[in-house]
Amino acid sequence: MLMKRGSKKGKGFTLIELMIAMGLAFLVFAVIYMAYFISQTFFVRGTDSLQEQMYVRALFSGISDDLKYLTRLNELGQNKDFLVFEVFNRKVLKTDQDTSDRLIQGSVISYQLNATKDYEGNPFMILQKKEDTYQWWLKFGHSEMPDDLLEPFGYPSDYRDPVMGYEQLSTGQFSDLIEQEDKKEFLVTSVVFTPYDNEGSEIQSGSTYDDLKYARSIKVEVTYKMKSKYGDLGTGKDNVKTVSTIIPFVNFLAQKDVTY
Repeated sequence: MLMKRGSKKGKGFTLIELMIAMGLAFLVFAVIYMAYFISQTFFVRGTDSLQEQMYVRALFSGISDDLKYLTRLNELGQNKDFLVFEVFNRKVLKTDQDTSDRLIQGSVISYQLNATKDYEGNPFMILQKKEDTYQWWLKFGHSEMPDDLLEPFGYPSDYRDPVMGYEQLSTGQFSDLIEQEDKKEFLVTSVVFTPYDNEGSEIQSGSTYDDLKYARSIKVEVTYKMKSKYGDLGTGKDNVKTVSTIIPFVNFLAQKDVTY
């Protein structure tokens, strides 16, 4: 069939119109991608923040459960990252019905930093704990507070009794205070223990009981970094933070401090 004279052919897109359309489509896809990337970044950062709070809370809770009942501070490392202390009244094992004497379980607890861990080429430290247990008979009416008039200093008088005194039950081994789970990026870089006396003054030095017997609280300072897929808002930087808490020694709160 012959085409009628004067009929028009279908009109197509010009090259300029096609380029504009492609540019607008690219812009729309770029906006969608950026929105997805930003939402994903903040989701991951929110997850990291929650994980971070859980680790800090678990770490401080574990330390506080031990330190707040401290009754004798034995040793503080030169860098204040090694600590040995004792808790005399950890648990009452049994009570003598005739004398009301109590068989008390105590603990010698040690904290140390172990730097053998590694996360994707980033070394970090794990706070480890060792607990030795012992028992001794606390005679009815006798105090559990340290006595500095008899050697060895800093122990209750009953503790030294040759018949009813100290008896070691078990020797522990160092283990992680909190487990560093696989692919969890809470990386501790330092832990510092700083003791304070009853007036709130820092005990600057000393590693023996005679130096540390005035301690009535201790500050625990933890420095760590969070490794994340997106880092600090996508920059890839490590998020380094320092947190601290002060733990008062409960066993000394009701005691009137004396000058030795």
